[in-house]
This record gives sequence, structure tokens and C-alpha cells, in this order.
Amino acid sequence: MTTTNKTLAGPVSDCCAQGMKHVGTPVGQKINIGGMDTYISYPPTSSSEKPKKIILAFPDIFGTFYVNTDLVLDHFASHGFLVIAPDYFQGDSVAKHVEEGVGFKPGFDLATWVTPHIQFAKKATPPWVKAVKEEFSAPGTQWATIGYCFGAPFVMDLLAEDDAVVAGAFAHPAFLDEDHFRKIKKPLFMSLPDIDQLCPAESRHVAEEILTKKEHKYVAQLFGGVHHGFGTRADITNPYEKWVKEECAKGFEAWLNLFLDA
Repeated sequence: MTTTNKTLAGPVSDCCAQGMKHVGTPVGQKINIGGMDTYISYPPTSSSEKPKKIILAFPDIFGTFYVNTDLVLDHFASHGFLVIAPDYFQGDSVAKHVEEGVGFKPGFDLATWVTPHIQFAKKATPPWVKAVKEEFSAPGTQWATIGYCFGAPFVMDLLAEDDAVVAGAFAHPAFLDEDHFRKIKKPLFMSLPDIDQLCPAESRHVAEEILTKKEHKYVAQLFGGVHHGFGTRADITNPYEKWVKEECAKGFEAWLNLFLDA
């Protein structure tokens, strides 16, 4: 019997650049780990002990060191996590090629841009994870992972390992296929819009069927009336979109804590 491996979340597209840039001052730091620039955001602490709960975070195409990304990561840090995210775009995220409120700058082709970046990210992320763990592991450390859009497959890769992380979560994914769901071994939280051209309803149902058949621990959080990118690029002047963005983050936080505290 032949097993299919259909695409369930397609490659990034113009919808990934929709939404708005947020306003705020990130509190994290830029460091270098394993040869890759990295954003790190520390939890509040009154002791010299290393944080015990660490999130490996994988950004969308706007990348690390973009205000929306960093503010989201700071949110998780403010709730007790040490959050660490790679700049797998090497300073060349889509943020450099977008005019906010207008769209891509003239002459920019997203498909041409993404090919070398996804290739580099696939190659560079595993050694980066290894370097992070070597630097930040301590007795009692527990690891979790989150990702948005472009970052979703890196979450799924870690969830497919035996001891890489305890649990993971992603929102509005790209670059996923059936095998990503067949192979995972750790609990998964999915936050999704009801209409998403990258991951349509049929794909969502296939993913749920695969996870259900294997009796896997998962949650599919579904929001209506929002689009791809709601977790990082929501129009926060719109009360509903702001609420959805915040509920997505709360869902991630509660899910990870459920397994990190177990």
C-alpha cells in the first residue's frame, strides 16, 4: 500500500506579508550562538539561577529582530520562559523588502527570495539548536518550541525527536506535509484561521485525522474572521484581531506549561 505525503501547508506567499507593523520597544538582546545571530529574551528573575523553561522560537518571514516578532517573544519571556530565536534569514528578512501598508517593494520576488533562505535554514537550524542546548542546558532544564508560518516545520522537526523538546506549538503554518504529522512524538498545539490559502480546511482535516489515528496529544485552535499571519501581524487597532492574537499566545503559554510543569 502506497502512503501519500501530500503538502498540507504550502510555501510562503503574498498573504504572509499582510497585516500591520506593531509599535513597542523589545527588551531582548542580540547574541551569537553557533555562528548565527540570535534574539534572546530573559524572564523576570530575582536569582542567579539559569531559567528552567526554555523556548526555541522560529519566526515567520519577517524574522528575528523585527519588532512584531520580538514583542511576541518578549511576551513569553515575561511569563517565565527564556526565549531564544535564530536569525535564519541572516539579516535579509522580508521586512527589508516590504513597504508597510503598501506591499512588496518593486522588483522583489518572494519565490526567488525564499528558496535560498529555506535551504539555509534547514541546514543551519540543527547545529544552532545543538549549540543553544550546549550553552543553556542545566540540571532541571526543560525545552519547548514555537513557530509561526515559515517556522512551523522547524517546530515539527523537533517534535519528531525523542528528547529535543517536551511540547510545541505553531500558528498559521507554511511548508508542512503529511509526514510532519506522522513523525511527531511530542504534544502539538496548532493555532489556525478558518480560511488560509496556505493551509486550507481540507489540509487541516487531514492533519487532524493523522493525529487522531495515532492517538496523539494535540489541540487545533481555530479562529474565524482572521487571516494568515494573525499571530504576529494582527491589526491591533481592531479589538477582535487583537483578542485573537492574544488568545493565540495564551494558548501557546498554557499548552507549554501543561507539559513543562508535568
